[in-house]
Amino acid sequence: MGILNFFKNKDKNEQRENRNNSINSVEVNNETEVALEKENFPILIQETDFSRKYEEKSAFFEYIDFKVAGTSHYQKDIKKAIKIEDEDSFFFDEKYGGMTNKEILESTFDEPIFIYHNALFSNCELRLEENNKYDPEAIAVYVNDCKVGHVPRKNFQEGKKYIYDQLKGGIRHPISASLYGGKYKVNRDDTKIETGETDYKIECQIVIKTDK
Repeated sequence: MGILNFFKNKDKNEQRENRNNSINSVEVNNETEVALEKENFPILIQETDFSRKYEEKSAFFEYIDFKVAGTSHYQKDIKKAIKIEDEDSFFFDEKYGGMTNKEILESTFDEPIFIYHNALFSNCELRLEENNKYDPEAIAVYVNDCKVGHVPRKNFQEGKKYIYDQLKGGIRHPISASLYGGKYKVNRDDTKIETGETDYKIECQIVIKTDK
């Protein structure tokens, strides 16, 4: 083999080695990126009309959110539940977002600041109401042992059916309830605070945990 062919073959071998090293490097980088993505929890893995399911490092969590229906008929009971929280729970310690009238005037405009916005109740429970004459699969929502409404049917039929089947089968999952609406303060003209009140409303979230 001539000296020219020797160097040609040497160059080809070096190019082949460089190409293989480059491919191996890309594969390693891709594996690293996949590993990093898997560690970047939580990861949304499923979404339905009524729930969202996430993968965490050690378990899967499904979240079901809904607004309690019929709260306008249970304002007295909601206020009773609020009174219990106001006396016993630190969740309701901070009123109007912790803002003074002066702070509301200085930092907001035409934005109602509610007395207990998004405050969490310490006790929430779902109960089947099989004797309900309007809906034999009705599910009542109780907060601090006070009935505050029902799991909605409108625009939530699949979610309600899913929750009903779980309860009927004796399966219960953690549920939280947060409050919004009610008494508020608002800055309308930068000179004084006005007060008002809307109906209290409640949102709930069910959390279903599945271990890996």
